Amino acid sequence: MPDIPERAALECLVNGLIHRDYLETGSEVHIDIYDDRMEIYSPGGMYAGTFVQNLDTDRVPSKRRNPIIADVFSRMNYMERRGSGFKKIKSDYRTAVNYLPELEPKFYSDSSSFWVTLYNLNYHVPVEQSGKATFGEGKATFDEGKATFETQKAIFQASISGLHVKQPTKEKMMKVYEKVGYSQPFGRAEIMNIISVSSYSAGELIKKMREAGLIESVDGRGKGKYQFIIKPE
Repeated sequence: MPDIPERAALECLVNGLIHRDYLETGSEVHIDIYDDRMEIYSPGGMYAGTFVQNLDTDRVPSKRRNPIIADVFSRMNYMERRGSGFKKIKSDYRTAVNYLPELEPKFYSDSSSFWVTLYNLNYHVPVEQSGKATFGEGKATFDEGKATFETQKAIFQASISGLHVKQPTKEKMMKVYEKVGYSQPFGRAEIMNIISVSSYSAGELIKKMREAGLIESVDGRGKGKYQFIIKPE
């Protein structure tokens, strides 16, 4: 699980280079990385003269200060020829595993500057550490956990063996389960990464697993998140 979704980071970097004001000499695009966030500064405010923090970023039209540079980046497949990047950045966050509304990217601009803040999605995730177990106890716990996972895996394999779907589909379901298990929420983005399929194919696989009663929706972890619900008997 990346600290910052890759597509969102790339989109912000590309936008910073494409839409900056190159007439503002002595200035440059800055990337500052902290434990809990990454901030990207670009010289030049919104091309239309508006302030992004006062706008609905889901409905901001695409206006390009440097159309030739934008065209070059488009030909290199680093940006789309149409549409605003704000929606893509926010969408990438909303489909991430550890997304929370308060961690949504923040945009700010004035007459001569533009900032975007991308929050570290893993920064506030607690890590369980006892620090007191001996090596032998830790190994015993690990072996027990491994045995439990293997048992659950066998039960899941038995559950999908009787489904009326093609064998390649069952194999994809198995790969997703092996990656996330029973406790880890996932969505289209995670399935796309695990089995290297398109967004449409990931959605179809989710649909089949829901119809088979293998997964259920998870609230509070972002839109379109699911979890395996088959429990060991």
